[in-house]
Amino acid sequence: MKKFIRILGAIILWLIAVGIFQAYKPLPSGVDYTGHTRGISANDASFLYDLAYEKDGERIHEQHVFDRIFAHIRDAERYILIDMFLFNSYLGNAGSSYRNLSHELTAHLMDAKKRSPEIRIDVITDPINIVYGGDHSPEMEMLKACGINVITTDLKPLRDSNPVYSAFWRTFIHWFGNSPGGLFPHPFSATGPDVSLRTYLNLINFKANHRKIFMADSADSYVSVITSANPHDASSAHSNVALEIRGNIASDLYETEKGLASFSGAQLSVVNFDEIPVSDEVLRVQALTEEAIHWAAMDEINSASSGDSISMAMFYLSERNIINALKSAAARGVKIRLVLDPNKDAFGYEKTGIPNRPVAGELVNETRGMIQVRWYKTMGEQFHSKMILIERSGESTIILGSANLTRRNLRNYNLELDVMLKGKNNARIFSDIRQYFDRIWTNPDGIYTTGYDAYKDDSVMKKVIYNIQERTGLSSF
Repeated sequence: MKKFIRILGAIILWLIAVGIFQAYKPLPSGVDYTGHTRGISANDASFLYDLAYEKDGERIHEQHVFDRIFAHIRDAERYILIDMFLFNSYLGNAGSSYRNLSHELTAHLMDAKKRSPEIRIDVITDPINIVYGGDHSPEMEMLKACGINVITTDLKPLRDSNPVYSAFWRTFIHWFGNSPGGLFPHPFSATGPDVSLRTYLNLINFKANHRKIFMADSADSYVSVITSANPHDASSAHSNVALEIRGNIASDLYETEKGLASFSGAQLSVVNFDEIPVSDEVLRVQALTEEAIHWAAMDEINSASSGDSISMAMFYLSERNIINALKSAAARGVKIRLVLDPNKDAFGYEKTGIPNRPVAGELVNETRGMIQVRWYKTMGEQFHSKMILIERSGESTIILGSANLTRRNLRNYNLELDVMLKGKNNARIFSDIRQYFDRIWTNPDGIYTTGYDAYKDDSVMKKVIYNIQERTGLSSF
């Protein structure tokens, strides 16, 4: 019995040591990256969005993000780089999709390669698209067959956001690898093949390459699209946002993606970026990844003062530093408006409202309504945008990209990429973003959002569950 207790104690100590190390180990190259501050002209930045809303009893879809990406693929001649989290046709329990985005993107990339065989194309994806080795990806196989460089991100070098479980997985499970086939239902498709238990054991690590970027050559420059949107069939009706930026920021995106490819055991195509002179630098743009996004957002919120405003459109809001910073900003007299997803829809499944509903309750109640919240009125799809707009006297700042405001997204666990854009308030890009936000806030030409009371939820149990999940990493947000 004593021998058993000593062995058990040694195993527990080992798991604790593994959990601590894997949660705080050094980051691989390309993670927590802050790019150069780049000057661009007013015409080099454009705001794109997808919206699903109700008008006269009919569901309307306005979609611009991937249509613009597809146009850039058609125009590219030398190089294309894509890093997308969800790039597959899995529908979950939804049954059907609004668009077959994964097929559309695959076809456009294959056409580009056939049209210009010398063009270099790098596609980076998350292992969720091969179900962590438990299924094949027809999209990736077609791209590879066409001569396109496809890289599946190796997530093991990243830190563990769920260390209590991941320490067990790293010690006992991951050595067995994974392969297609098994006895368990497909986690992402009601019609997909059965998978192994190893697939589910990998999935519970709750870790991802969550980035969503596109870049390509465009005439004598490069164009980049940084977005919240995925080329994923079941996500094709979601509301999303994007920034399209021309110029030298492409080299910063390439640099951080090169590090990601390297620690995944692969290489990007060799590309030389010549500095492109800008004659009229009226905007400043910077690429940010992982925790660099967190500190940039914190700096912007904490520096806002009375008379300034913060407008946020967000799929998930749960990170404690951001929440406390918003409450402090409201106390200083900053006007704060939040449009949040009600966290009720997920590919045909019903969600519980965590984390946004308990977080919204905290923000509204503790500031006595100084922080205003509206819910996007989803109908099966999601309000998937991730955007913060800070307006001060004379200057505005936008932070936009893949990152939800959660511990996993902002604290060097997931791979994320945002851009921060600054400039004068009267710049066209900020006018377009303000117009977008006011439109979904005030419902002038359709039903986009509904009032806070529609999904108000003061459940103590949900508050407890949210706090446990946010602090431990035992969650999918």
